[in-house]
Amino acid sequence: MKKVLLIIFASLLSFTSANALELGDTNFTIGLSGVNAVYAGEGTEHNYDESGSLKTTTQEYGAFSPAYAEIFAEVGTEKIAVGVAFAETFSTPTNVNETGGEFDGAITTSVNAAFEDNYTIYGLARGPWGLYAKLGWAQVDVIVNETQKSGNTYGDTTTQGWVVGFGLEKVSDNGFGIRAELLGHEFEDVKADNGVATTGNYNEVKIDNMMGASAKISILKTF
Repeated sequence: MKKVLLIIFASLLSFTSANALELGDTNFTIGLSGVNAVYAGEGTEHNYDESGSLKTTTQEYGAFSPAYAEIFAEVGTEKIAVGVAFAETFSTPTNVNETGGEFDGAITTSVNAAFEDNYTIYGLARGPWGLYAKLGWAQVDVIVNETQKSGNTYGDTTTQGWVVGFGLEKVSDNGFGIRAELLGHEFEDVKADNGVATTGNYNEVKIDNMMGASAKISILKTF
């Protein structure tokens, strides 16, 4: 998928360069963003017994609020631009399920998810007064970090989704500028299992209805 994203980005670069004469001189922008976000989703876990029969189903809705940094690069004109952004790794809170007797207190499971290699390819359409609209396609690797009493682990996975929003940009004559953005996010459903046969206490987790919103402040330099 990363190769596909790079091909799309290269195609967008070619389109922007080809239309530069009609839309204005081509420029290049780099920047750094601070992001505060809220992401949420509904998780369903299916637990099977040794016979392969469904034993229990647990369903919960959860949300978390990460803060993270992001770097980006763009090429475009005064009217349109295309860019790619890369966010640093961030994680969900750790969920701990404890069991044991009065003097035991043993931890049965401890799990969280880290979001790595978070890429977004996007386009900007600029309007008056520094306002702009933004539409993009994001991909992120979901790394499951867990400890289970059984020793089984859930596999890592990848999800993609849309990013859409708007922002306000102010750039000085020397090319330094600042942006404020509000974005909405929607991701594809993901599913993972613990890697054992259906007769070996097979467990499966599915996360759906994943969405979120983020607020972003960016500093930038346009050349």
